[in-house]
Amino acid sequence: MSELPVSRRPRCPEYIKIDTVDELLPYLRAVADRPYQAGALHATWDLQPGERILLRTDNWHDPLVVDACAAVLKEYGCEFEIETLDRGPKPEFDGYDEIDIMLALTAEVTGDMERWADMDRNATYDKVLWGFGGPVLGEANMKIARMPFVSRELVANPGNLIPGKIISAIDEWTDSTIKRGSLVRVTDPEGTDLTFPLPDHYFAPDRSTWNMETAQDWWPQSPDLIAGYMPGHITARPLWMSPEPGVDGINGVIAGTMNHIGPYPRLEMTVENGRITSIEGGGVFGDKLRELEERTKDLQYPGFPGPGLLWLFEVSIGTNPKVHRPRDGYLQGWICGIIERTRSGIIHLGYGTVVTSAREVEAANLGHPVGHWHTHLNFPTVTIQTPDGEEVLLIDEGRLKALDDPKVRAIAAEIAGEDADYWLDEAWVPAVPGLNCEGSYEEYAADPTAWTKAELQICRTQHPMFMRMVGAEHGLARPSTGGHAGCGH
Repeated sequence: MSELPVSRRPRCPEYIKIDTVDELLPYLRAVADRPYQAGALHATWDLQPGERILLRTDNWHDPLVVDACAAVLKEYGCEFEIETLDRGPKPEFDGYDEIDIMLALTAEVTGDMERWADMDRNATYDKVLWGFGGPVLGEANMKIARMPFVSRELVANPGNLIPGKIISAIDEWTDSTIKRGSLVRVTDPEGTDLTFPLPDHYFAPDRSTWNMETAQDWWPQSPDLIAGYMPGHITARPLWMSPEPGVDGINGVIAGTMNHIGPYPRLEMTVENGRITSIEGGGVFGDKLRELEERTKDLQYPGFPGPGLLWLFEVSIGTNPKVHRPRDGYLQGWICGIIERTRSGIIHLGYGTVVTSAREVEAANLGHPVGHWHTHLNFPTVTIQTPDGEEVLLIDEGRLKALDDPKVRAIAAEIAGEDADYWLDEAWVPAVPGLNCEGSYEEYAADPTAWTKAELQICRTQHPMFMRMVGAEHGLARPSTGGHAGCGH
């Protein structure tokens, strides 16, 4: 393994077969008990007796999961309704489908936000459990929490059991470390190498938050969330663009084989002062991006530094060490790449319109195509240079350094006792041929969907063989349970 470019060996917990509602309840109770955090990418339901709840699902959700959610809402004494959107037959996706999905979802989420605003004004519900991600409204009468539980495996995931205060400690370390910086460099063994500044005008005077005035301009519906941070989704730069050409100064190369939906053949893009100026490879995903670039190259989007749609604005970091990629039904409906972006140390890069911002709504009203697309980095290394020249290592080959920080570890020990090391130990590290397991990266990169689906099938049905096949290591067992096959043992 030492001769491979990535030293971190693959990991994957054993598959847990779930047959009953009762088997899901411990995971959902943990989510129900988590203190609510506005905008958190992970579920923080904080259920209270007598709360009026809307549980939003669609027909792609496993009915057993919906039944388990209803059982927890009853158990906690909530008054609730379940609303199910009919999306038609559940499709099987591939990574290139992200293009059309994000174009459609951008319009859908805009409609959702308008509906949330009406619900909030009318005080229809105290809380809605709805959706997988993206910014939400600022709080008034109604809270908005996530409902990412599409399948049994996405519920029975150790990432849903980790204490909320430990995730908060990881979030706070990551955010405060970034906001010490003046220059950021992001590299990844699949080929990404980006550098960008963090100029003073991005920040409040004390650098504790991003600039509130700019946050209010771009995000009037939730400026506090954008100026601070979105729990579980820490941005290495603010979620906006400077309208002045060259100010953002993001330069380099983006390369990868995964987005929020699934894998795609290796894509490489050149970024010059924030704009994507060339797109090479990527299979059908790359073809669709090139068509979008050609179609929009002369359009001036509101708030953008120049014409065109494909500008890089998002460098976001997951913070939950226990999340893992789902195996059962992978690429069927919402059982896709979206969950893994929340694992600690994985970065997703976003390019296009700034999701649900006021500028995106303006662009949609002009009739411009709106949406944004992604490249995931599984093994990024991120260095932060401070104004006085100090270099701080934020992520090392996909290992978020918050997990090793003495203060974070002390908080984890105070909260979790003998389980602290377990909660700060990643449950899953993907196996990528030629990077951290034997095989040819070139063959993998030509058809990563084939590898990934085969890998997940073997991992699910013949776990010991899979672990030997990829030279994987086991994560730490949870001491208080004597080890748990579903939690990395």
